[in-house]
Amino acid sequence: MTEKRKFKIKPKKLDSSDCVVHVGQVIENEKITDQGEAYYIHQNEWVTILPVVSMKESFALMSIANIENAPDAEGSLSKVCEALSERVMDWNWTDNSGEPLPKPYKNPDVFQDLLNEELIWLITSSLGESPSERKNGLEPSQITQSAEAQSSQEKE
Repeated sequence: MTEKRKFKIKPKKLDSSDCVVHVGQVIENEKITDQGEAYYIHQNEWVTILPVVSMKESFALMSIANIENAPDAEGSLSKVCEALSERVMDWNWTDNSGEPLPKPYKNPDVFQDLLNEELIWLITSSLGESPSERKNGLEPSQITQSAEAQSSQEKE
């Protein structure tokens, strides 16, 4: 971020050292039976993000969470990436080879190239639900709780 912006809601700077990607994960009967090997790919890196979610992003997230019923999963992903590009102000993330990733603000394409778990980490962390924040006793957001409730109701 080259210029200083003023926002009505103050962005949060998050340590992304707890962003984990699992390799070799085993899923049987829709349940993870083996986590695989964990890689903490953003050790000592950070993200600056606006800790709010629009209704448009909320609906897109619910659509992705309920992927088997999502007729337009790619469209939902595009909406989530567009919303993240409005909320992720800056980062110092690097790719698998250690090269800096393009700056995220107003750049939705950069989010589509992230790994699944990186994207999930950004979404949950922006809501105050990163693993390190959960350890500090913060409760999951209402959006996540309602998405989980909707998902469990539909399975019943």
